[in-house]
Amino acid sequence: MDRISVLPEAILHDILARLPEKDAARTSVLSNEWRDTWYSFPILSIGDKIIIGSYSPQIISKLDILIGYVMRRLLKLREQSLTIKVFKLDMMPEHNKYMSHHFDLWMNMVSESCVEVLELCLLYSATYRGLPDGTEYRYDQYDLPLCVFEVRSLTKLVLKGKITLNQSFFNHSIKLFSLRTLCLRELLLEDKGIIEHLISHCPLLEDLTVYCCLVYNRKNPFRNKQFLESLFLHGLQKLKEADIQGIQEVYIDAPNLENLRYVPFPYFGSPIKLNLDSFTRLRCLRLSNTDVTDKWLLDLSHKFPFLEHLELCGCSMSDRINISSAQLMILEFTNYSDVKEVNIDAPNLLSFDYCGDHRAIISFLTSSDHLVFNASPAHEFRHGYYSLREFIQNIKPQKVLASLSLSVYHSNGFVYELLMGRKKQEWFDHFGDTKCWWHDLKIVKLTYSFSVDEKVDFKTTLNALLLPTDDPESVSFSLEL
Repeated sequence: MDRISVLPEAILHDILARLPEKDAARTSVLSNEWRDTWYSFPILSIGDKIIIGSYSPQIISKLDILIGYVMRRLLKLREQSLTIKVFKLDMMPEHNKYMSHHFDLWMNMVSESCVEVLELCLLYSATYRGLPDGTEYRYDQYDLPLCVFEVRSLTKLVLKGKITLNQSFFNHSIKLFSLRTLCLRELLLEDKGIIEHLISHCPLLEDLTVYCCLVYNRKNPFRNKQFLESLFLHGLQKLKEADIQGIQEVYIDAPNLENLRYVPFPYFGSPIKLNLDSFTRLRCLRLSNTDVTDKWLLDLSHKFPFLEHLELCGCSMSDRINISSAQLMILEFTNYSDVKEVNIDAPNLLSFDYCGDHRAIISFLTSSDHLVFNASPAHEFRHGYYSLREFIQNIKPQKVLASLSLSVYHSNGFVYELLMGRKKQEWFDHFGDTKCWWHDLKIVKLTYSFSVDEKVDFKTTLNALLLPTDDPESVSFSLEL
């Protein structure tokens, strides 16, 4: 017997907890002692992603093996009166009909074992989103047992996919007094007020995610489904992080919120409503598909005195953008509209990611000596090199170019000519008497997004850049001046 096997069970469990899930599971075949240790290990991660297909005898047999394995582990933990630290269930929804009563039993058993972390994922598989004729599979939804909401020990609850919260939820006692993390993703709700009702009974909630949940009619679940359009949350004094996506109107009473991501659907007809200015303690703010005014950007320091990370993606703005913040350290900007100017006054900025029009003039009124500038300009493909040159010339001041990392998409011909050294003089002549960025270029690092045989030489690889393709391709440059 090896020395590790004779260690106390608590230490062996700690060792397993530090291993990747697959490696931890493999220990069960090492010896009888390790097998017993594995079956008493209070962290369970169950999945059926390798069981793909309809209810053929072979599929049923595999599911039955999985069911037997889970039951043996849960019964072992119950016999020893052990608390379940983590129970993760990641199943494909096409198995819901066969598995639902087993899910119910497992949910009851883990609830009785004072589970601390419960994650249930029934998201669609990318392979099984539709039938060959283009129609969508109509998977059975799974009604989550109400016993889950009586677990006082639960600190983290994650629910994703074809999971239903029904009307009876309103008449049930919710006892999630220890819950600190709640994630609700693509759930089916029989009433638009269910999520608000649930969250109102989680006084210690610190981290909240609500993503694209649907309100539906049980009598006709495949018609008249609509996304949850509003969310009003009150009294969340402990809430520090919130990620709200796919909801148009949001009100959150959370005076201590530090991290917020808000992504409404861009095609909703009603205006976006969010009590953003009330979150005065924000350190990280990520906005997408929202209206951002010039005044709001200029008042960043006043409205959010602690803001360090700002991300604006696909937001509606004016063509001249002014961002001012003394505390800002990370700025991410993605906008494909006709932005003409981006003026940044952020003396402590350490990282700036830009993805937008190549013609925009980007000016740093103040900048840190440690700034890292990552740019992915949306240039005009037919102009190739010249649009890239224009983008670089429009970055002010020139010293910022020393920190520039540039990504170019679909510019095969340009990259080929650049690296093979052709037509250089023709390019330089277009600058006239002005010294261009090419003269001071010290390093070009090329990363191309396709795989080649290891025996193919570099010139062959470059020639491949000219081949037509329908796949997105990326070439990245690191410029050191």
